[in-house]
Formats: sequence, C-alpha cells, structure tokens
Amino acid sequence: MAVNDRVDVHVTKNGPLWLASLEGVAGGMSARSLKELHGDIAEGLPFLFSDREVPPAPVFHYTLPGVTEADLAAFAELQRRAAAIADDYTRTARARISQLHALGLSDADIGELLGLTKQRIQQIRTGAARQSA
Repeated sequence: MAVNDRVDVHVTKNGPLWLASLEGVAGGMSARSLKELHGDIAEGLPFLFSDREVPPAPVFHYTLPGVTEADLAAFAELQRRAAAIADDYTRTARARISQLHALGLSDADIGELLGLTKQRIQQIRTGAARQSA
C-alpha cells in the first residue's frame, strides 16, 4: 500500500469521549464509543479526501496510559493465531469424529477416545451435519 493510500489516525480517550485526529486534516472527530468513532471515520474519509478517486485507508494509532501500540499489535497477532488454531481444531475434530462415527463407534466411545464429553461429540456432529447441508 502506497503512503498516499493511507492516513494515520491518532486516537485518545478524554473522559467519556474518544478523540481522533487525522494526519494532514484540520480539526478532529469525537464519539462516545470506539466503534462509533471508527464508523464515523470510515464514513467521513470520502468527504475529507474528496479530491481522491479512492479515499485513503485509516491506520489507527492509539495513545492510552500504560498501553503501547506494540501491546495492541502483539495481542492482535495472538488473536489471529488463536483463531487459526481454533479453525484447524474444528476441522480436525469434525473429520476425526466423522471417521470414528463411520466405524460404528458411539458418541460416548468417541468422546472417551478424544477426551471430550458425549454431549460435545453430539454438538460437533450436529454442527458438521448442518455445515454440509
């Protein structure tokens, strides 16, 4: 992404309000929630950068006491990795449970083999059946 395709947005919290200033743009924005602020910025970018065919993508920088950008980035990376592991776990559990069920094993026996409860096996099998339907 080229430098011109993005705009740095500096965000702070002041009392009940989230405040944002966009680099190179006079003034700022405020909102009561971070979600609202993000939405307002997304809606405002086409107007603030109407001279461009495509408005720049916001790159958020948060300044909060005791929390660094590195802290937030590290957590975001950990969350991405956890989601990937969860997806892999779900796919593998469905495949293994399906395989064992096809061998005629009961949900209780499958649960015992995999270290899960019979109810969890039933939930996974029901979810897998819905996904393939």
